[in-house]
Amino acid sequence: MNSNPNQIAEKFIQLLPLVFNKFNKQGTKNSLKNKQSELTHLQSHILEELFQTVDGISITELAQNISISKQQMTPLIKKLEEKEYVSKIQDPNDKRSVKIILTEKGKKVVTKRWEDFYHIFCERIGQLDEEDLLDLDYSMHKIIRILGKLE
Repeated sequence: MNSNPNQIAEKFIQLLPLVFNKFNKQGTKNSLKNKQSELTHLQSHILEELFQTVDGISITELAQNISISKQQMTPLIKKLEEKEYVSKIQDPNDKRSVKIILTEKGKKVVTKRWEDFYHIFCERIGQLDEEDLLDLDYSMHKIIRILGKLE
């Protein structure tokens, strides 16, 4: 077995779309794509990013985190604000600046999506035999432990 960082990175990059596609394929009996939502993919991505923040985030920082321009982000935030998924609050450290935070409605949408993913994941891996389940459990434990060591 080779421990070349480049080869490990290539395998990891292969893993991400594999996980997404296995659990998000349209037309599959249980799929996240089958769950209807009034949100676009980009709007969902914004809510996911905001879910990771405790005290909110500036529009500029949010735009940088998801790799779009501030000019693109502003109308997206406006729509999410109109739908009551996000709100703007004054930055306590800089009175001239505002931060974007998730509303309770926004938090519920993100939480529901993760719950749906969890149930679909449980259903799919429930089809595996005991040996594969043990291997998957061991692998997940190791990946989490190792990635936790990274900065």
